[in-house]
Amino acid sequence: MSVPRRIIDQLKLTYEGMFDFNGLYRTITSWFYEKGYDMWEYKNIEHVLATGKDIDIELRPWKKTTDYFKNMIWIRLRATNVKDVEIEKEGVVQKINQGKLMIIFDAYLESDYGEYESQWEKKAWMFFLKTIMEKFVFKRYVAQAEKWLVNDTYQLHGIIQKFLNLYRYEKHV
Repeated sequence: MSVPRRIIDQLKLTYEGMFDFNGLYRTITSWFYEKGYDMWEYKNIEHVLATGKDIDIELRPWKKTTDYFKNMIWIRLRATNVKDVEIEKEGVVQKINQGKLMIIFDAYLESDYGEYESQWEKKAWMFFLKTIMEKFVFKRYVAQAEKWLVNDTYQLHGIIQKFLNLYRYEKHV
């Protein structure tokens, strides 16, 4: 089995205040399905404490971009001290959540993921040859696949920021 390379390491997004956790989860999953990702919910744990709920969700979606590359964006959602609150918006009472939220993104690029990838890794010289081919011969294709993965990750990060209305804190460089 080929080893995925980490392209983005722990891109974090933190938020404290009122938010709709179910709406956030729906936004994330619908974005992945619109982009053609298959999703695996690796972990979904909820603890009810005296101070509020602690929710820990880990999503591991993947997408086969080509016959050689597979994009994987792993997301860890950690919500602490989540309490249900009711607000009145335009005369309608809505139930939303209040608490702390931290989202961590990791992006991985896996090459040669098919069922025959073990052929490249049976012998050391074959693994060496595969590495040389990716670094020098297929360098342009690897760079393009990494660019697609980084673009998808930052696009999802931006959509979550829009959902949480965090663009007012954006720093312009």
